[in-house]
Amino acid sequence: ASGSQGPRYWQQRVDYRIRATLDTSAKRLSGSEFIRYRNNSPDTLRFVWFQVDQNLFRPGSTGSLRFESESRVAAANFEGGFEIESVMQVDTVPPDGRARRRRSRTAVPPLRTSLKSRLDDTMMYVELARPIPPGRSTTFELQYEFSVPEHGADRMGREGSLYQIAQWYPRLAVYDDVNGWNTDPYLGQGEFYLEYGTIEYEVTVPAGYIVAGTGVLQNPGDVLTPVQRRRLVLALKSDTTVRIVTAPELGSGSARPAREGSLTWRFRADNVRDAAWSASPDYLWDAVGWEGILAQAFYRPSAIAIWKDAATMSRYSIQEYSTRWFSYPYPQLSVVEGPVSGMEYPMVAMEARGDSAPDLYSVLTHEIGHMWYPMVVGSDERRYAWMDEGFDTFINTFSEEGYWKRDDSATRQRERQLVIGVDQMPTAQPILTPADRYRNNNNLLSLANVKPSIVLLSLRSKVLGPQVFDSALREYTRRWAFKHPQPADFFRTVEEVSGRDLAWFWRSFFYTTAALDQSVEIVKQDSAGPAQVTLVNLGDAVMPVELELGFEDGSAELVKLPVEIWYGGNRYVYQVPPGKTVVSARVNPDGALLDAVTTNDAWKRPATAATP
Repeated sequence: ASGSQGPRYWQQRVDYRIRATLDTSAKRLSGSEFIRYRNNSPDTLRFVWFQVDQNLFRPGSTGSLRFESESRVAAANFEGGFEIESVMQVDTVPPDGRARRRRSRTAVPPLRTSLKSRLDDTMMYVELARPIPPGRSTTFELQYEFSVPEHGADRMGREGSLYQIAQWYPRLAVYDDVNGWNTDPYLGQGEFYLEYGTIEYEVTVPAGYIVAGTGVLQNPGDVLTPVQRRRLVLALKSDTTVRIVTAPELGSGSARPAREGSLTWRFRADNVRDAAWSASPDYLWDAVGWEGILAQAFYRPSAIAIWKDAATMSRYSIQEYSTRWFSYPYPQLSVVEGPVSGMEYPMVAMEARGDSAPDLYSVLTHEIGHMWYPMVVGSDERRYAWMDEGFDTFINTFSEEGYWKRDDSATRQRERQLVIGVDQMPTAQPILTPADRYRNNNNLLSLANVKPSIVLLSLRSKVLGPQVFDSALREYTRRWAFKHPQPADFFRTVEEVSGRDLAWFWRSFFYTTAALDQSVEIVKQDSAGPAQVTLVNLGDAVMPVELELGFEDGSAELVKLPVEIWYGGNRYVYQVPPGKTVVSARVNPDGALLDAVTTNDAWKRPATAATP
């Protein structure tokens, strides 16, 4: 009830070791993975589910039928998908669970068993040869290949010699204490929900390529030049950008330790839910440090005019979100330029070139914000897109205003108008709608990103105050870092930290499409007593009232009334203190609330008829 984990909370752990080779001639990736799966649940697991997201690109996939081929998240008529050669269960303990007793010091040979599996679109059911009891682990071994799509639903893909690789290995689905196995398919629009663990991976690419990926590079001596290694050490302690790979070095070939054959890049990432990487023979590479964190930018020479400050932009974003909300827990962050217009993975943010520096920063700081939600706070993006997109859009507000030192109130007003318009359409849906079930693109933009941000800004500024709200969001982030929260966990944490019952707020703005419509109905004033301002709540949503009063002597007053005034019904009479004559009254004077009808917000005393 407090919003924290209960005393019996549990979640699974999954560790991966992956080896992959990118064949740039065939545009294919082949890989093998070893997965250590620990069952921390109280249940004995007799089967498991894998996410096999590349199957979105199989002909006839559910996603290809759900989204038209020209849409951003579509399969785009590409024929691909995972080709899984084998799924093995590997254990060193016999089926009866008892350790073998041997007089010999020879290691116990592992039990390797080929497993029966069943594909169900982008999910794969695997029947275990040996069940996994509570508190025990098992190991899976998979061999697979797939053709890399040119447009990977705008979450991965390739452009010429550049590759942005994600959803590149079969991943264990989440088994949690709310839904059991989470088997919602990947349709393209809904994103991901994954378990935490350590991911060690190596990718073999042509020797001329530069690779940026999740985690820390483990073999810089094999894949970087001595000059580049020295520059990286310098960048980590520098608050200005250091050029790790320059344009002249790309042109001369000195950017790579070898130009023929292939090189293998090895990475390790701890406490992450996924891994992604990008590779190109044309990447310029910049880096800058902040508090022991390396902010890196990888981009092609054709993007230099806009991307030359991308590392600095990344550094500012890390500093802003770390200082205000939760310290960035990883050692590095890489922003990579390429065909993907904007997508996030742990320690990796993929962005398109952009049209201007403000355009780039808007996308870049948004994708970096996702390092906090959902990479650190591991929410279910497929069911609750607002728990990553909405929180991220909210924190972007402060990042963009801070970086550019500007007032974005006009932008917030446009966003409010968008939300009001979407909520008044026949296709309106509540925020708590799964991402793949949005009825149109306007609902996607509003429900996932804009509306959650706008209503959280209202909760912050009009209900709780910045100090209380910020404290609550920090506590929610701290509690649920590297865990799996549900919407109620956020709602209850805010209520516990603020000491407020906010059921009316969550119901109005998250569970329904209720409209807010505050109105000044009439102002009555006579010589016998004080003025009476009658306020009416014409919508089904409620909020506190800010009432701006103008007086005959030219003075004005802002009256703040709590939401509790509506407990008695949808009409409330405010008694103006005696001694002043009211000539005007207006609710929502700064326009910051989602007030659906603004034409009834104000009252003005009628002009006195002229004496003939």
